[in-house]
Amino acid sequence: MAGRGKKKLSTNSTVANWLVGIYTRRSFDDNEDKESNTITNQKEMINSFISKEKNMTIVDYYVDDGYTGTTFDRPGFQEMMKDISDGRINTIIVKDLSRLGRNSLEVGKYIEEIFPIYNIRIIAINDNVDSFKRPESINDLMVPIKNLINESYARDISKKVSSAYYTMASNGKYVAGTSPYGYTFDENDKHHLVVDPDEVEIVRLIFNMALKGDGRVKITKYLNDHNILCRKEIQRRKKYKLSLDPLEETIKYKWSTSTIGRMLTSEIYIGNLTQLKTKRESFKNHKVINVAKEDWVRFEKTHEPIITKADFDKIQGLIKVNAKRLSNTGERTYSIYNGVLKCADCGRAMYKQEDKRGNRQLSNYFCNTYLYISKTSCSSHKIKTEDLNDIVLESVQLQVKLVIELDRSLKRLFFKNNRETVESEYKNNTRIAEIKINNLKNKKLQLYEDWKFNNIDKDEFINQSKLIEEDIKLVEEKLELITKTYRDNIKMIKRNDYWINHYRRNKKIKKLTREVIKELIDVIYITADGNVDIRFKYSNEYKELVTYLENEGAVKKCQNGELVFT
Repeated sequence: MAGRGKKKLSTNSTVANWLVGIYTRRSFDDNEDKESNTITNQKEMINSFISKEKNMTIVDYYVDDGYTGTTFDRPGFQEMMKDISDGRINTIIVKDLSRLGRNSLEVGKYIEEIFPIYNIRIIAINDNVDSFKRPESINDLMVPIKNLINESYARDISKKVSSAYYTMASNGKYVAGTSPYGYTFDENDKHHLVVDPDEVEIVRLIFNMALKGDGRVKITKYLNDHNILCRKEIQRRKKYKLSLDPLEETIKYKWSTSTIGRMLTSEIYIGNLTQLKTKRESFKNHKVINVAKEDWVRFEKTHEPIITKADFDKIQGLIKVNAKRLSNTGERTYSIYNGVLKCADCGRAMYKQEDKRGNRQLSNYFCNTYLYISKTSCSSHKIKTEDLNDIVLESVQLQVKLVIELDRSLKRLFFKNNRETVESEYKNNTRIAEIKINNLKNKKLQLYEDWKFNNIDKDEFINQSKLIEEDIKLVEEKLELITKTYRDNIKMIKRNDYWINHYRRNKKIKKLTREVIKELIDVIYITADGNVDIRFKYSNEYKELVTYLENEGAVKKCQNGELVFT
């Protein structure tokens, strides 16, 4: 399992060493093409700000160029969050809050809940926000207002972009960012398609094979086995200036059955455009959903066809017949492991196949590459569905049990009685320390009066005062340690509560479901000999907690790796 956060640095200004992560973002979808919003200018502004500050060290730059702020699933942002959890940075600096995001609820959640757990200092230069120097700036009325303004801006831009796409599509303009295989963009009009002479013959080959009755699997394997490069592989080679000769470089990207399926059913190849078939659920939620067929934007004879309509219609009929055959035989079905179960060698998905012919009830998983791409590229990695389910369920049950036991050990370590008692003890110790400090200050005041009224000489006053100051300092240091220990313990509990709650919810698990797998498992690898390697989510958090409890003597690790709870 994994580690959500090493111990963070104190926010005491006399000892703070600010390890800075500079975050910059620009979104093309939001038309953020102003000079002030370029990544370069954001960096320059932040670097200039840091040059005037003390105790700041730039650890890394996190960049999301071309990513909208309405989602937090951005590579730069996610990399920054990992470095936060690993304790690599304790300060985030942005040009303004809109760089963090344009979803007011999510931005507020990060600023008010997530970042404070890790003692992260937030600085938004243009918004005058600094959670360390001006803690009140985080809760200032203008912060949520600015977040709402940023969100409103994103909503407005989203509507305008959608409207522009709809208008162009309705006028027969091609609105996708990438041309379909077999076509390229007209040099004089980027919204008009022209035939690509380097790819057109491959398109004709694919459709001719389909006309002969060959299915997607056979066509895919033929293309891959004959080293015909797919569009993605060609783009990769052009980007890195590699040879386009298939045999001179290792082929990284291969043809897939889904690509062939889309090509064989696309009217683009008969000169028609059918566009806007999908849309985002909302400007905040970027989940792609399908649009009803009657709502597609369709325009005929917009560009030169590659396939005749008669051949295209014949292929559609063959596809329907083949689809009906597959549904009757149950040759390939989807499962609860979709997106999680992968081949340990090639990294592609494992697909479930069921055979219900006759009285047989067989169900196995096979490597997708072997089954549908090319048998020369990988082996079957076959495993029975029943065996896989048993192994995964048993592993999940064991992992849940271990995590819950670790959680109990952590609670026992911090709260031997209960949280209320600990809080009461903390308040009592704080009160006692404050009384001691006040008494010592009163004693010093009395000493001053004795000197003023000549009851003691100056040297005695100075010496006694120094002793009292030293006593006050000792009590203050003890008070600071008490407070820090208490707060650190509470934060550790909260930090671990976040991921442990996922396991608590599955305490009584007796059956695997899609929801359980998505919540607890990152990936499951199947090796060539059928072994199962399960990688659980929050593995770093798990290891960190085990190490911490080991160091505190709350658990022991045996030579075989098993944990013993003390």
